Amino acid sequence: MPDLATHDVRITGFASYLPELMHDNDSLPPLDEPVSSADLERIGVYRRGWASAAEGVAEMAAIAARRALERAGVAAGELDLVILANWTRRRYLPEFAPKLKKLLGADRAFAHDLGCACAGFLYGVGTASEFLRNPRFRRALVVASEQTSQRARPGSRGTLILGDAAGAFVLERVDVAARDAGRLIDYELAADGDHHQIMEISDEGWVQTHIPQRDLCSLAARSVHAVSSRLLERNRLGLADVAWVIPHSGTAGVQAALVRELGVPPERILTNYASVGNVSSASIPVALDHFVAAGQVRAGDLVLSAAVGGGWYAAAALYTVGPVPP
Repeated sequence: MPDLATHDVRITGFASYLPELMHDNDSLPPLDEPVSSADLERIGVYRRGWASAAEGVAEMAAIAARRALERAGVAAGELDLVILANWTRRRYLPEFAPKLKKLLGADRAFAHDLGCACAGFLYGVGTASEFLRNPRFRRALVVASEQTSQRARPGSRGTLILGDAAGAFVLERVDVAARDAGRLIDYELAADGDHHQIMEISDEGWVQTHIPQRDLCSLAARSVHAVSSRLLERNRLGLADVAWVIPHSGTAGVQAALVRELGVPPERILTNYASVGNVSSASIPVALDHFVAAGQVRAGDLVLSAAVGGGWYAAAALYTVGPVPP
């Protein structure tokens, strides 16, 4: 692998959080129109979390962050910056990152919120890694905390798909020889203004898509392929060199389109969409934590993660996984 500017940025801890209330398909409130078992199979989600009033964006983020910090062996007071990705509960004032900093006790860190829809976590990772190139900063926390269930119209089929979760990475600029950890090799960020209008939030607060679902799935797959190809080519790698692809989960249709577009065997694309739903920008760290805990992703594995987001955003990151303390 080439020696990149991010060669000394390490992922020293990662973790996730799911709400206490996890709905299966039988416990959800009734839908406006009943769905058949065949419909449920096509949708592909059998379990998803709904955050309670006590599980706010900052509160879920704080739990995932504390777990990641513990794994990294980093105290919150040692952090230099905190980035919180969230779009599902965005508001003008106050935002969530300063509250997260307070909850953690990250007294010396600066903190800011970040949107970028479902690509927000990877945008945060890329942003943090650039700060860590500056000798003024050494440790960063990137968290995605989403209440995606709030963006589905009650009674619609969207309630079957969308869930809530939080996930976090601790990134450090460290001596490569002195620390055994996952390595952030490189990242790629992109935005496409030609498609900025295809998705929006209605006045009532629900996600609306203005192109056919098949076209949306195809656009998402093409965007992931483009941003991932640029990243791999720059690093003189191919998809055959990657152990696992862990993408933003999107929907079952997006996943099927992604398999076709990338030409990667389905078993090498990992998502826990079926058991958590579409948790938006939190999907990548939540899935990574899940598959490492299950023993499927192991220390040293090379992972490609990619995401798209309404707006239209695309992002990808290439990294290795470090050992996870028991």
